[in-house]
Amino acid sequence: MDVRADHLAFWAAIGAVTIAWELRRGSLRMYQQSLISLVVGLPVMILVKRLTGEGVLFTLPLWAVPILVLPALPYIYADTRARRNAKLDAARPH
Repeated sequence: MDVRADHLAFWAAIGAVTIAWELRRGSLRMYQQSLISLVVGLPVMILVKRLTGEGVLFTLPLWAVPILVLPALPYIYADTRARRNAKLDAARPH
Protein backbone atom coordinates (compact mmCIF):
# COMPACT_ATOMS: atom_id res chain seq x y z
CA MET A 1 0.00 0.00 0.00
CA ASP A 2 1.43 3.37 -1.00
CA VAL A 3 1.27 6.02 1.72
CA ARG A 4 1.12 9.58 0.40
CA ALA A 5 1.36 12.83 2.34
CA ASP A 6 -2.23 13.88 1.54
CA HIS A 7 -3.71 10.64 2.92
CA LEU A 8 -1.56 10.87 6.02
CA ALA A 9 -2.56 14.51 6.59
CA PHE A 10 -6.26 13.67 6.05
CA TRP A 11 -6.30 10.98 8.73
CA ALA A 12 -4.09 12.98 11.11
CA ALA A 13 -6.40 16.02 10.88
CA ILE A 14 -9.54 13.96 11.44
CA GLY A 15 -7.89 12.13 14.34
CA ALA A 16 -6.72 15.33 16.02
CA VAL A 17 -10.11 17.03 15.76
CA THR A 18 -11.96 13.90 16.89
CA ILE A 19 -9.74 13.51 19.96
CA ALA A 20 -10.09 17.20 20.85
CA TRP A 21 -13.88 17.03 20.42
CA GLU A 22 -14.21 13.88 22.52
CA LEU A 23 -12.07 15.31 25.31
CA ARG A 24 -14.03 18.57 25.44
CA ARG A 25 -17.61 17.54 24.65
CA GLY A 26 -18.00 13.78 24.81
CA SER A 27 -18.79 11.24 22.12
CA LEU A 28 -19.42 12.02 18.47
CA ARG A 29 -22.41 10.86 16.50
CA MET A 30 -21.98 9.44 13.01
CA TYR A 31 -23.17 12.58 11.24
CA GLN A 32 -20.78 14.70 13.31
CA GLN A 33 -17.87 12.48 12.33
CA SER A 34 -18.86 12.78 8.67
CA LEU A 35 -19.10 16.55 9.05
CA ILE A 36 -15.61 16.68 10.57
CA SER A 37 -14.32 14.64 7.64
CA LEU A 38 -15.80 17.07 5.14
CA VAL A 39 -15.06 20.34 6.95
CA VAL A 40 -11.60 19.53 8.34
CA GLY A 41 -10.16 16.48 6.61
CA LEU A 42 -11.00 17.28 3.01
CA PRO A 43 -9.54 20.82 2.93
CA VAL A 44 -6.38 19.60 4.69
CA MET A 45 -6.05 16.78 2.18
CA ILE A 46 -6.49 19.11 -0.80
CA LEU A 47 -4.03 21.65 0.60
CA VAL A 48 -1.36 19.06 1.34
CA LYS A 49 -1.87 17.45 -2.07
CA ARG A 50 -1.30 20.81 -3.78
CA LEU A 51 1.77 21.54 -1.66
CA THR A 52 3.46 18.13 -1.86
CA GLY A 53 2.18 16.59 -5.10
CA GLU A 54 1.61 12.92 -5.79
CA GLY A 55 4.85 11.51 -4.39
CA VAL A 56 4.80 8.35 -2.30
CA LEU A 57 6.26 8.79 1.19
CA PHE A 58 6.72 5.09 1.83
CA THR A 59 5.21 1.72 1.01
CA LEU A 60 3.48 -0.20 3.77
CA PRO A 61 2.92 -3.95 3.38
CA LEU A 62 -0.64 -5.06 4.03
CA TRP A 63 0.42 -7.44 6.81
CA ALA A 64 1.69 -4.44 8.83
CA VAL A 65 -1.80 -3.02 9.43
CA PRO A 66 -2.88 -5.65 12.02
CA ILE A 67 0.44 -5.19 13.80
CA LEU A 68 -0.17 -1.44 14.04
CA VAL A 69 -3.63 -2.08 15.54
CA LEU A 70 -2.38 -4.52 18.23
CA PRO A 71 -1.54 -1.85 20.87
CA ALA A 72 -5.14 -0.59 20.72
CA LEU A 73 -6.76 -3.97 21.46
CA PRO A 74 -6.73 -3.70 25.29
CA TYR A 75 -8.36 -0.27 25.07
CA ILE A 76 -11.00 -1.52 22.64
CA TYR A 77 -11.78 -4.44 24.94
CA ALA A 78 -11.98 -2.23 28.05
CA ASP A 79 -14.23 0.27 26.27
CA THR A 80 -16.56 -2.47 25.02
CA ARG A 81 -16.75 -4.02 28.47
CA ALA A 82 -17.43 -0.64 30.13
CA ARG A 83 -20.25 0.11 27.68
CA ARG A 84 -21.81 -3.31 28.25
CA ASN A 85 -21.63 -2.88 32.04
CA ALA A 86 -23.12 0.63 31.78
CA LYS A 87 -26.07 -0.76 29.80
CA LEU A 88 -26.59 -3.53 32.36
CA ASP A 89 -26.46 -1.04 35.24
CA ALA A 90 -28.95 1.25 33.51
CA ALA A 91 -31.36 -1.64 32.94
CA ARG A 92 -31.36 -2.70 36.58
CA PRO A 93 -34.00 -1.13 38.79
CA HIS A 94 -32.52 0.78 41.73
